[in-house]
Amino acid sequence: MGDLLTGFQTILSGEYPRLLLSGLGLTLAVSACALLVSVAVGTLLGVVRVFRVPVLGALGNGYVEVVRGIPLIVLLSVVYYGLPALGLTLEGFPAAVLALGLYSAAYTSEIVRGGLGSVPAGQTEAARSLGLSRRQALRYVVLPQAWRVALPALGNEFVSLILGSSLASAVTLQELFSQGRYITNATYRQFEVYAVLAAVYFLLTFTLTRVVRMLERRLARGQALPDRRVI
Repeated sequence: MGDLLTGFQTILSGEYPRLLLSGLGLTLAVSACALLVSVAVGTLLGVVRVFRVPVLGALGNGYVEVVRGIPLIVLLSVVYYGLPALGLTLEGFPAAVLALGLYSAAYTSEIVRGGLGSVPAGQTEAARSLGLSRRQALRYVVLPQAWRVALPALGNEFVSLILGSSLASAVTLQELFSQGRYITNATYRQFEVYAVLAAVYFLLTFTLTRVVRMLERRLARGQALPDRRVI
């Protein structure tokens, strides 16, 4: 027990906490940027698939099937190590963001598709009767309702992105897990380092899930109809 305490004191002193904080900041930055890519691409894919846009709908279905059948580490390697063969070289950060975002977009597409399917068709008809175009009805009426339904699943997807970002060390990105491996090689304290990393990842994802649930409750209160009293 004394040896464990000494190990934790070693890891949590000197320059090592600074390295862990630096890695944590990079993990959050990569995950947040990848989420933006995921939401943008996933929403587009979800829309063209739900409304069966000619050609684009079929391409979207094919994209989702292919990406969901590829391990994330393989996609990261293709983006970082494979694209230079085609004349496109990316640094570690944009490569990780692109790979994580495109990978997550396939799952976000399914989330958006489910959200759009939950909106009654009468909502679109009512919007069109008010003079809105099909695109305006989708943007101002259908999508906001779909996002409300999809919020819990999107929160889970963001958690998956944070955990998946640990694979970004494969493309030389010095994120949290990579910094942990560096500390392990420097101190030979494998158990203590990975225990600290596990605690950090847990606290990060636990906090995020609580924030998402708080947003869910606020949206649910905003959606509730006020009581009507007869005087």
